[in-house]
Order: sequence, then structure tokens, then C-alpha cells
Amino acid sequence: MTFRQKHTPLAPVLATTLGAVVLMVATAACASPQAVEPSSSEQEALPELNPDGSAPSEAMSLEEAAPFLEAQGYLPAEGDLSGYEIGYLPDAVEGTPYDHDVNAWYSQEGFVLPDVEEVERSWLPDTVDVDHLVDDDGRVLPEREVFTPSDVYVTVYRHASFTDVDSYLEPESEGGTTLEEALPGGGVRELPDGTGHYNGAGALFVPEPGVVVQVSYMDDTVMDALLESPDGVVEGHPEEVLLIVEGIEPV
Repeated sequence: MTFRQKHTPLAPVLATTLGAVVLMVATAACASPQAVEPSSSEQEALPELNPDGSAPSEAMSLEEAAPFLEAQGYLPAEGDLSGYEIGYLPDAVEGTPYDHDVNAWYSQEGFVLPDVEEVERSWLPDTVDVDHLVDDDGRVLPEREVFTPSDVYVTVYRHASFTDVDSYLEPESEGGTTLEEALPGGGVRELPDGTGHYNGAGALFVPEPGVVVQVSYMDDTVMDALLESPDGVVEGHPEEVLLIVEGIEPV
């Protein structure tokens, strides 16, 4: 078994701190770190753990980190996102768009494909941290993992049973989440067109039968508010979330 000691995926952190909050950011967590085959010299020169016991990490440009990103299923975004254009992003959101096709990654790794088609787009910073993995005995391993933070995530889920948001949120559905988990921070309200819900941290809606779109807009301000007041209502950016939703249209 291996684990990361420096960065904890966002979804598990919020799940513990906010009472089982589940975000689409967890796509990164489902993509187990894969090794880019190390050379013999790299194997001989593995770094030590940091003094605080965290995993050794190296800052890399997206170009330098490309082999590690690809091994985790992240590729530079090209064109639409599973049949949808994302026409608006807040001015504060910067970075290069990357797509994570969960089904393609499962197939590549030889795993059983999930019933739900899932593709996520995020906007990665110019420099990312690439961590070594550490085993249960505290040994640094050659395998490495990229930390892929983004203020905005847009995920498209496809399944025939997703006829509306309620069908996606049913306990026995393929969605496997609740509205509170999908939209942490409270203050949830209905979208003006009645296709779903939103708050200051994101949105969940069904633009057409068989498709669920989840938007997450969590910058540092929103994340700090969520962690400081897990049971309170977080103001966030509801107006910007609405604009993101309105800008998501079928190709």
C-alpha cells in the first residue's frame, strides 16, 4: 500500500471536516498514481523524507510534469467537454485546461469500467507539485504523483437513468451522492430554469435527460470558509456560479 504524506486529496479532507462532503475533485483521488519508469540512477538517488515526515516534492512546469499527468489520466483539453462547451470562466480563474476522462483511464489501467461516463475539466496552474509516494514503513518510492489543484472543476456525467437531478441523487442511483455533499456550504437554491440547484460553491443540474453537469467553484476564500465553518452557510460566488452554468451549452 502506498500513500501521500504531503497533499491530501480535496474530497477526503472535506468529507472529514464538513461531514462527508463529496466533490467531483475526487476524480484526482480515483486516479491512482502511476509510475513513470525510473532510470537506475533515479532509483539509486531517491530523496529522503522531509524533516516533518512529509513526502519529498518537486515543483515542475506542466511541460515537465506531462508524463506524470498523463499517467494519472490528465491530458491538455481539446475542444468540447463530452459534448458541452464551457463559455464562461470568472476573470480570477487562471491556468491551463486539462481533461480527465475517468472511463478512458479505467480502460487504460485494465480496471472494470464504471456504468457512468465521467469526464472532468480543470484549470491547472503553470507550476505543479510532483510528490514521491511513501509506503507504510516510511520508505520513499520511485512512483510519483502530481497534485492537481484548480479553483473551478466542471464534470459531465452520462447515464440513461439520469432523467433529472432527483434521479441522480436517489440513494440507489448511479450518482451515489447527496445534494449536501455535491454542494457544500449551504445556501442551496434552485436554478432559474429549474434544471437543478446551485450555491456559492457550485452547481448540479441536468441540461438534458441522461446528462448531469456538476460545477465546483472553490477558490482559497471559499475553501477557508468551508473549513472554518463546516456547519455554516458560506457566501462564496453564487453570481459567478450562475454565469458558469449559463455558459455551459451543448455543442
